[in-house]
Amino acid sequence: MKKKKIYLLMLFALILTAMPAMSGCAPDRVLGIIPAGVFYPVKILSVSPANGAADVSTNVVVKASFNEALDALSFNRGTFLLIGPDGHKVQGKVYYNPNSLTSYIATFTPLEPLRPNTEYTTELTTGIMGNLKQHLAKNYVWRFTTGN
Repeated sequence: MKKKKIYLLMLFALILTAMPAMSGCAPDRVLGIIPAGVFYPVKILSVSPANGAADVSTNVVVKASFNEALDALSFNRGTFLLIGPDGHKVQGKVYYNPNSLTSYIATFTPLEPLRPNTEYTTELTTGIMGNLKQHLAKNYVWRFTTGN
């Protein structure tokens, strides 16, 4: 009887280990829990304007959408950057609405219109944090070019 219990426990452990691999999910997602001390990095779902976009309005508001709620205090001009072709940071306002329950979007609004026909680089840094203090895994960089 004791051998049968050990066999069943081992089989159960094997199933719990194999299930995530077969389903493509992490073990905690299969079980519906997040183990203590395990934090998933913040992920960027989309950006606007898109990487490589051309003919972007000089009055653009740059946006980034995230996979989860974020720490609003982690958004500032040091973590959400818009950089001109000369390497200088564009002056602007960074905003994130911490009260949204469904839409996790941060925006950068330049204080002045951007220069026409100019390539800009946008960078989101690892200083951006989720509510559980987990960071963006690495800096996220994309570029766009303004129109006339």
